[in-house]
Amino acid sequence: MPTDKLVMDHVAVVSDRAWDNVIRYGRDLGGRWIGGPDNDPASQAGDDFYFCQVSFDGGTRIEILEPIEHEGSDFLHRFLARNGPGPHHFTFKTPDFADTVGALSAAGYEVIGTNESNPMWKEAFLHPKNSWGIVIQIAWDDGGGWDDAPPLPPTHHEQPTALASVIHLAADVQAAAAMFEGPLGMERVDEWKDANIGVGVELRSGPWNLQLIQPAEPTMAHWMGNRSGRLQLLHFKLDDPGLVPGARRVERCGGGEAHDAMFRGAGSTSPSYSVPPEHNLGVRLLLTEPG
Repeated sequence: MPTDKLVMDHVAVVSDRAWDNVIRYGRDLGGRWIGGPDNDPASQAGDDFYFCQVSFDGGTRIEILEPIEHEGSDFLHRFLARNGPGPHHFTFKTPDFADTVGALSAAGYEVIGTNESNPMWKEAFLHPKNSWGIVIQIAWDDGGGWDDAPPLPPTHHEQPTALASVIHLAADVQAAAAMFEGPLGMERVDEWKDANIGVGVELRSGPWNLQLIQPAEPTMAHWMGNRSGRLQLLHFKLDDPGLVPGARRVERCGGGEAHDAMFRGAGSTSPSYSVPPEHNLGVRLLLTEPG
């Protein structure tokens, strides 16, 4: 069924080979593959690009994108040529497409790529230059879904995995928060300031926890560069983080201010593991145990 309110729906990642991300977020991190239009990118006839999704405890989802030999994949080819693999967009779903698009426009945001030609799907976008470093997709659909997907090979994790938080850097954290909690309907639940790390705002939407940080810490500021914003990491809670390939253990104390910032944003004080973006198709991971 369609959602009855505007809510964050998923985070999308893109790579040249979708199955690399399927294995990472499904088998390695314990996500449940909920499928896509077709199980094989090579046979996804009629679609502009390949996509599928995996879900985590509580209902958060990762969408996995791969360009195919179709002109509709040009935007993904351009993204990969400029940025390499990594996070591509946040999607918010709305029960009232016109109202949400109108609210964004009224708030001064330039809405682009509006498409209402499909009676079962409507979409529009905010360009990352206007939405703090990441594409924002606004979508409405008729509530239809995929058939039950065949299971992936079993994971090593006995308990369900949670995508606990998304940490996103912003050059102006209050202005970024105003976009997310204003026309995008998120709820501000906390904010903090640390002279060594920066300024943070915590927002929620449905099962999602979004941490915005305006970094003062040099490593994080370098990661953001001269962008208006950049996704810093995805924080997962799972029963045995050390089993994730490429994970290395880090400590809250003695890990340096960059690690302290990750832990502060994720609300974690326990020993945990991280996977750098170069070992995870452009997406940094923070892995902690539940609790």
